[in-house]
Amino acid sequence: MTSSSFEKLTEAMECQKAGQLDEAERLCLQALVEEPNNADALQLLAVGRFLGARHSETLDVLDVALKLNPLSVEFHVMAGHSLRALGRLDEAATHYARASELNPNIAEIRVMLGWNLRALGRNDEAMEQYRAALAINPALAEAHNNMGVLYHDRGELGPAIACYRAAIAHQPNHTESRRNLAAALRAEGRTEEGLAEFESILVTKPDDAYAALMIMHSARELCRWRDFDVMAARARELAETQAGKFSPFLLMGWPVPPDLLLKAAKAYAATFTPPTSWKSVPLHPAAPKTSGKLRIGYFSPDFREHVVAAVVAEVLECHDRAAFDVIGYSYGPDDGGPQRKRIAAACTSFVDVRMLSDDDAAKKMRDDGIDILIDLNGYTGNIRHQIPARRPAPLQINWLGYPGTTGSPAIDYLVADAFTIPAGAEVHYSERIIRLPGSGQPHDRTRTIAASKPRSFYGLPEQGFVFCSFNHPQKITPEIFRAWMGMLQAVPGSVLWLRADRDEAVRNLRSEATAAGVAAERLIFAPRMPDQADHLARYRVADLALDTFPYTSHTTANDALWLGCPIITLVGDTFQARVAGGILRALQLPALVTKSLAAYRDTAVRLAAKGQELAALKATLAAAHGNAAHFDTAKFTRHLEAGYREAWKVRNAGEEPRHITVAPQ
Repeated sequence: MTSSSFEKLTEAMECQKAGQLDEAERLCLQALVEEPNNADALQLLAVGRFLGARHSETLDVLDVALKLNPLSVEFHVMAGHSLRALGRLDEAATHYARASELNPNIAEIRVMLGWNLRALGRNDEAMEQYRAALAINPALAEAHNNMGVLYHDRGELGPAIACYRAAIAHQPNHTESRRNLAAALRAEGRTEEGLAEFESILVTKPDDAYAALMIMHSARELCRWRDFDVMAARARELAETQAGKFSPFLLMGWPVPPDLLLKAAKAYAATFTPPTSWKSVPLHPAAPKTSGKLRIGYFSPDFREHVVAAVVAEVLECHDRAAFDVIGYSYGPDDGGPQRKRIAAACTSFVDVRMLSDDDAAKKMRDDGIDILIDLNGYTGNIRHQIPARRPAPLQINWLGYPGTTGSPAIDYLVADAFTIPAGAEVHYSERIIRLPGSGQPHDRTRTIAASKPRSFYGLPEQGFVFCSFNHPQKITPEIFRAWMGMLQAVPGSVLWLRADRDEAVRNLRSEATAAGVAAERLIFAPRMPDQADHLARYRVADLALDTFPYTSHTTANDALWLGCPIITLVGDTFQARVAGGILRALQLPALVTKSLAAYRDTAVRLAAKGQELAALKATLAAAHGNAAHFDTAKFTRHLEAGYREAWKVRNAGEEPRHITVAPQ
């Protein structure tokens, strides 16, 4: 190397350290004019372009460098990094593998290769690389963590937890491992231990928005309300200042206004931008499909014993097979249960894409010729929005699983109804709205209901009014709970029947009741029943169901009403705060839809006192059980199909998606 080149490269390194990438590149190019084969100049130039996220240009430099020195481990690793950033994972894996061949004793390269192999769906090979990395360096936290993720993917939580703990033992501040450990502990029902891990993250990273929201979410699950107002304010603050760093689903139980929910959703959707190498299906292809069956893909991690599967199964069975092919795409665990088997049987074909990479899963959908992809999950648990973000189908719709806007440019429509998203509220949604007549929530009429049992079987008093709320405890707020306690005080001898999820939540709710001047024994807790038929039968001995707010009942409201138990709801201005109201409106029960906390409480007290009025409501619901349009799944499916057809018609006309109102049939 000439002294002139040496001086230029020395200065270029200093510029790079200072963030002056353009000046560093100018100096590197000058050095290469003097010495075109200078490996140091090529490497420094490639590093600068990589730091500037100019990955294609980085590869241009590395192509030259690798021709000059094909045995350079550094060049192969840098090529792997750039290709990975561009989403060209197969090529990236080739370069990482070559670097590992050239120097088999660098554990970090094996971890990079393993990550890439997992992203390609080659999990067994990825596991081999992590084991090899740990054989070289048993203290490498990243290898322990990534091995834990592979176990986690398989549903093997015990080994996953052991791996995450090993990573933390070697590197206590390894945030990703603590997050993963917390998630695995929560998946095992160990909420308190998961909470402790999130709290540990905030010790070293006090600005970690995801950890903060998960701590707040866990506190809600345990009904720890001491700092509730502070937490609510913090949720709004994070929605405003840290959007994109967490799923907006974590905001939905808090009083966050719809404009901030949209902002959070858009920011989060932006984190799923597909790699530039991916070629999406165009929204308006040159030759639009105008005849033949529409091919509808339903995409979900919950085709198993899960509430989404429970309510969507009959819809899939009721699809018009002369007009639609129905393809199920599952990326969640296969529990082998009856619900999964039922859904698979209801589909024209059923594909498990859990172990496929995002690219391969999207390619499978594209190759299957899917016309409309229905995302049944959105940003709830087990998020893989990377797949719809690649737009494997010309039209893509958000429905059922995620109660709100995705904020994603890849999602064209959201299925709802005119009450859940009233006229004028569209401004808070990135999607165009398909409004179904009645409610946008389906119902499965085929479910079995267990035989009726006496109150004593459930630990309820034989006499007295029974209020109930079988929502998840994390949906309960102190404000709603105070309203419930006011109802108990106003209705002598009444009890409140709640869902028992966690021992601490039960203790805390009883303590809150006592503090409100209500005897703790007036709260009765219903343990989880493994058979849904037994759970549904509970509603037959309840007098009146009470909704939560601002996250209202969805399937829980449908269940209560189908079993003849009226439910009182309080409505707000967000999607999740209006779903139960939409269901009640569809059943022509507007008197049960309230707009203030005082009206919510007063309506409940009035119905408890006026047996005639309550009896009339129950008679209406008894008649609706077998006759109401809302509980007619075949009719619901015809309406849903009409929405699909109209959206497809708009697309075939070469128009942009627009709001659609489906007429009753």
